Amino acid sequence: MSPAELSAALGARRPVDDEAFDALLSARARFKSSAHWSKVAVAQQAAAWFDEVGAQRLLDVGAGLGKFCIVAALWLDRPVCGVEQRAHLVEEGRALAKALQADVQLVEGDLRAVEPSGFDGLYFYNPFAEHVANEHERYDDTVPLSTERYLRHARVVERWLRELRVGSHFISYNGIGSRIPTSWEVTAETKLGGSLLRRWRKVRREVGDDALLEVGEQLVSCRALQSLTQRHPTTKDAELVARLVRPFEVTED
Repeated sequence: MSPAELSAALGARRPVDDEAFDALLSARARFKSSAHWSKVAVAQQAAAWFDEVGAQRLLDVGAGLGKFCIVAALWLDRPVCGVEQRAHLVEEGRALAKALQADVQLVEGDLRAVEPSGFDGLYFYNPFAEHVANEHERYDDTVPLSTERYLRHARVVERWLRELRVGSHFISYNGIGSRIPTSWEVTAETKLGGSLLRRWRKVRREVGDDALLEVGEQLVSCRALQSLTQRHPTTKDAELVARLVRPFEVTED
């Protein structure tokens, strides 16, 4: 399928095989695509959900080369933004968006490179998991990866979610990797590509400091998890969980 044919199919909201999309990627990006970026069907469903709730300004956190951004921009026929740390993925993604005539802005940098208040819809495909993944599960070694960076990113996202206005939305696929304030509620969910896709809406201003974590497909109170890790300190990843479930602290940015 040529870039023009693929762009037309995505713009017409027709199903597209991931193999057809990924055929336009570089060899390494094509090899890593299934593990690191959303499938076309997932991106199309997420775009449809954003459309249903009227979200106009979308940001993909940890966009890679912009696969979600491109699919969503063509589905919605409007601009979509992504932020990505790896310069070589940003460069490849910009060229790909141009070839597919998708209105996509890829911003190079970490979370400090974007201002979340400019968006009313955020998309997360477990963007920080790579920091605590096994070496063979990481994309490459061109950016620093560590548990400390994972926690810093998670705290920034939690701050975003606490500060975004009531009525904002975000969509998580295979988890978000951050505490989710209890001011957010799930409004839709479905299983696609072996993982859970959830749409969230901010329904009230912040009350208290408790939050939720996505543990597998379950939503669990951080207070409950904190109690569990205190009783079972040898549980796998207990140290990371114990640090993540602590109440939000601005100083951890």
